[in-house]
Amino acid sequence: MPRDLQHIPLADLKVSRLNVRKHGPKDIHSLAASIAAIGVIQPLLVRKNCAGFDVVAGQRRYLAARKLAAADHPHADPLPCMVLADDDDAAAIEASLAENVERLPMDEMDQFEAFARLRAKGLDEAAIASHFGVTEQIVKRRLALAKLDPDIRRLYRAGEIDAATLRLLTLATRERQKAWLALATDPEQEPPPSWQLKAWLLGGAEIATSAALFDEAEYDGAIVADLFGEERYFADADAFWRLQNAAIAATRDRLLASGWSQVHVLEPGARYDAWDYDGATKADGGAVYIVVEGDGHVTIRKGLRPKRTSARKRGDHAGEPDEGKATERPEMTQALSNYVDLVRHSAVRLAVARTPKVALRLLLAHVIGGAKWWKVEPERQAPRSEAIGAAIATLPTRLAFGALRDEAVSALGLDDAQSLVAYDASGARTAAVFAKLLEMPDKDVNRLLAVVMAETLAAGTALIDTLGEQLAVDVGAQWQPDAMFFDLLRDRESIGAMLTEMIGKRAADSYLTATGTAKKDIMRKALAGDGRSKVTGWLPRYMAFPHGAYTTRPLRSDRPPTA
Repeated sequence: MPRDLQHIPLADLKVSRLNVRKHGPKDIHSLAASIAAIGVIQPLLVRKNCAGFDVVAGQRRYLAARKLAAADHPHADPLPCMVLADDDDAAAIEASLAENVERLPMDEMDQFEAFARLRAKGLDEAAIASHFGVTEQIVKRRLALAKLDPDIRRLYRAGEIDAATLRLLTLATRERQKAWLALATDPEQEPPPSWQLKAWLLGGAEIATSAALFDEAEYDGAIVADLFGEERYFADADAFWRLQNAAIAATRDRLLASGWSQVHVLEPGARYDAWDYDGATKADGGAVYIVVEGDGHVTIRKGLRPKRTSARKRGDHAGEPDEGKATERPEMTQALSNYVDLVRHSAVRLAVARTPKVALRLLLAHVIGGAKWWKVEPERQAPRSEAIGAAIATLPTRLAFGALRDEAVSALGLDDAQSLVAYDASGARTAAVFAKLLEMPDKDVNRLLAVVMAETLAAGTALIDTLGEQLAVDVGAQWQPDAMFFDLLRDRESIGAMLTEMIGKRAADSYLTATGTAKKDIMRKALAGDGRSKVTGWLPRYMAFPHGAYTTRPLRSDRPPTA
């Protein structure tokens, strides 16, 4: 604390390292003019050192006096000074800070360095705050700058970044600060603009703790406190979403248990417009919509039903609107339906070709009742796209049937034939084949009959389901979910149900609001054992016999009504 008043020559004074103002005087001309007119009214605060005195508080007065002394002004030298005890650093820093906060405003870095030195001398945040009439929050905010990389503090000192950016950078980890510095100091790149900086520093997701539906104690990642705002943020977005999704799933399950027939979870980014829905009670078929925002916030909207739009009946000559019910979107797209049909048909056809007893009776049924290809023509397995065609061409069932067909063609002496079955209006082909058949024993004829029946078996018909069940066809023995299947799989509800079927409800719930693409990627990894427990023996219900589905909506829109 101050001890006595002395008039000390300028030559014996110098600025103390404990002076809290580091960025120097902005303008001392007006102060110099005042001193020239009336002298130094308020003494400087100094402390003795071995070579003279250090100016602890009054740097601007000292520099203004030096300016006047250089012009030989009489009021500049010596200067009135209050001498502090030379062994009390904390008191010296407090005196410097107390004086400076009443004069030119110190910037964040000046205040940080001053508070940090007081903290190092043993004063806690409350004591520092009470000494200078500021809140503890302000002290904490300034001390938070200690987390900044020294190079960031240097950039601020040099005026290359502003105070707002400096404050935001306190949210970042050291690694993220280094990444920001690399961008800021690279002449070829630019760091994120201020309006994107917070999200960028938090790893792309600005998720406040107020958004969590779960107990914060369950989260084991870092939480970043924004000392310059009111929020705290989750630093690990993936860990947040795993817990948040599980909480959303638990909420969904509670709502279903309470009597709501449907609870829809809208993934982040999914459009929700209130005007697209009407109010409806549970009894009237009202549903619950859980709206999930990209920042993690969740809103539950109960008692809603999509508004129905009138649709004119196809082929209705009267043109009257159909007010009865809205057309439901089928579970499978036409492309996926086509792919599923061809995979299942290929498996059934191989089974028929290997079962002459069944094929004989099937042939008789075709002769009596007719069928799609009994003109007679082979089933071409027409894909809806080149990509589906390429995928079907490599199916083990298709290749195996191709080998049986080639054996039959060779047995009948049709070495260059592209198909076993081919219509010939002249009858020459039929006569030649008949002659060859007369030479064959019954068992070989039956084997050929089975292959012929299999080649003319129409794809995508109800008959495929009947045969698949009767022959206990196991599609999974010949086919596994491949890239084409996942590419064609689009229905979000079905994808979620498949993921649950594959990895279990609890694990699937942790990805509840993930995109369909992300869920399909998890399924691929589970089937391959890539970073997850390997799932074996899983087969989509679409490929099973009998046909299965994952929703209550129509499975498909393009199934022919008859065989």
